[in-house]
Amino acid sequence: MQISGIAYLSWKALRHRPYRSLLLIGTIALTLYFPRALQEFISRSEEVLSARAKSTPLLIGPRGSSIDLTLNALYFTPQELPTLDYSSYQSLARRNLGTTIPIHSRFRSGISPIVGTSLEYFKLRTLSINIGQSMTRLGDCVIGARLAESKNLKPGDTIISSPENIFDLAGVYPLRMRITGILTPNRTPDDHAIFVDVKTTWIIEGLAHGHQELSQSEVMGSPRNSEEGIVRANASVVEFNEVTEANLGDFHFHGDYENYPLSSVILAPSDEKHRALALASYEDPANPNQVVIPVQAVEHLAETLFATQRLALVAFSLLGIAALALAMMVFLLSFRLREREMHTYAKIGATRIAILCLQGAEVAIVAIAATAISQIGVTLTRSAAPELLTRLIS
Repeated sequence: MQISGIAYLSWKALRHRPYRSLLLIGTIALTLYFPRALQEFISRSEEVLSARAKSTPLLIGPRGSSIDLTLNALYFTPQELPTLDYSSYQSLARRNLGTTIPIHSRFRSGISPIVGTSLEYFKLRTLSINIGQSMTRLGDCVIGARLAESKNLKPGDTIISSPENIFDLAGVYPLRMRITGILTPNRTPDDHAIFVDVKTTWIIEGLAHGHQELSQSEVMGSPRNSEEGIVRANASVVEFNEVTEANLGDFHFHGDYENYPLSSVILAPSDEKHRALALASYEDPANPNQVVIPVQAVEHLAETLFATQRLALVAFSLLGIAALALAMMVFLLSFRLREREMHTYAKIGATRIAILCLQGAEVAIVAIAATAISQIGVTLTRSAAPELLTRLIS
């Protein structure tokens, strides 16, 4: 029997039982896919994490988990971290150790993080405006390309911040922000973020607000609301939930700037000397703040991922052995049920070797199809790993 004939008969036998054949192919494909996909995902994730960490020289933030601080600054994760006083940022900036970039990433709009920062952040991440222009005043924002695409947003539209607690009826109003620009896509968490000035995040936090002029008679109400130079507004005062050109001058901040919160500060030292000085400045355990080297924090995270990977691979290997044993049993039972068919092949002149080749060809076709499908899945997993990692972390 020729090879082409063996392949043809094997293909016909598999097509005769399509559901069994597809079930076998799917089972073997998944058995091959999961351990390889896990390895590719963790390997690709480590590359992505390391690349973003390397572009962030140093992080200054409150003492605590260095990994939490790093993920919050790099991936805008909603971690419950202590805040960093704005005075700490000011004192660091005055030392002229390098470029200092404030980060305040506490708030969100839906699932998209709102990141308060400065224009230096865009230089650090090599981000550029694809459509529109940069922020020009309070209440302006620029958004990532993927966010704009998913929400069908464009410059001139608005986006609203989400309240932290929907049951806090006396809380801060959600802020409606004007979109001035859309960033060029770069396949990082920045593609899903909303970037504003730090002062805009303080408005969202309730540290600043704008409202009607208190000199208006309809707002003042009774003369008793004004005593000894103290103006007491009544409940009819409208608090603005959007910054416009008309009410921009009515927004004002309360309290001392030095006590205003930040999540962290990115420091890009000018040279090795200034880097060493920055590292030495936070060695004192009495200092409420710490300096974190993001690359080292990512290495610790990668060690945890590799430990998890080893455990998962052992589990997948055991499941794979069980699945392949079951698949082999299905083949053996199928060949047993087809003994009359094999006897027919023998009667028309097929040798024992030809019959074994016929059975082996069926197994080979299923194995090759399953391997091809699993390889396609692994390739797709590797290409989608950065996007998937961002969603999992955020």
